[in-house]
Amino acid sequence: MSFEFFLENVSDPTSRISSVDFYEISDLSPAEMELFTSAWDLLPIERQRTIASSMVDLAEDNPELDFTSIYKMCLKGDDEPLLEIVIDGLWEQEDRSVISALVEVLRSDKGYIVRSAVASALGRFSVLAQENKLLVKDSEFVHDSLMQVLEDEEEPLDVRRRCMEAVAPFNTMEINQRITLAYESLDPDFRASSIFAMGRTGEIGWLPILLQELENDEPAIRYETAHACGELGEEDAVPHLILLLEDDDSEVQLAGVAALGKIGGPLAKKVLTSLVNDGDSNLGEAARLELDDLEFDDDPEGYLGGL
Repeated sequence: MSFEFFLENVSDPTSRISSVDFYEISDLSPAEMELFTSAWDLLPIERQRTIASSMVDLAEDNPELDFTSIYKMCLKGDDEPLLEIVIDGLWEQEDRSVISALVEVLRSDKGYIVRSAVASALGRFSVLAQENKLLVKDSEFVHDSLMQVLEDEEEPLDVRRRCMEAVAPFNTMEINQRITLAYESLDPDFRASSIFAMGRTGEIGWLPILLQELENDEPAIRYETAHACGELGEEDAVPHLILLLEDDDSEVQLAGVAALGKIGGPLAKKVLTSLVNDGDSNLGEAARLELDDLEFDDDPEGYLGGL
């Protein structure tokens, strides 16, 4: 199918578009994008949502597919279900050209679900900034935009807490103060987000609190804390994480496995190997995947994936 035929096909609500056809709208040129936008604007919103969902699903399985320009176009629209779909498609996006579009939605009067999702998507760029993979002006723009919303007490709590999680990798004194305030709050979701943010700061000073929270009565807190420990990557947490493998909650157990894989080291590898050999099927398979990742990290050129 040619690009022109795709446009004709997409405009016909009765036509079925196959997976292979979507390759025609991957990485569109500016001229092609103009034609696509003209056709797209005439589609019923349900048709737009269906096509966007297909793009997101296909791109997840086929990294060579690039629908970024289409997602950016959709971010300018008003349909919030469609916005949620394309934001999901931008979840791991590293193209700096989407930053302004995401921030525009964050600063808009859209619903809290959409704006929370946008804040989380911007968190990817916070990480890139700390890895020196983002221009200084872009780093400052992301930081300032997230902090502006986080500090506004009039903003919905869900949006503010996602901004806190997203801005955490910048790890400034001001951000850590915000994390502390959230941790001391009475709202369980805000406290959970503070623990998530602690891990994203990369700040070892949070470790004593995290080790304490691994024994929290709430499974959701133990789950978030395990992941936060994994993000910090400190081997001192490994003995505490091992205890989670006997947790009453299966999701907490899997979070413990993931954290051990993230941290690595001799003891973590020994425990993961033991789970592969002796653990139940779910934990054993999760441990095997973590060991594969550790082996790849140790020797990416010699890794054969067990084949």
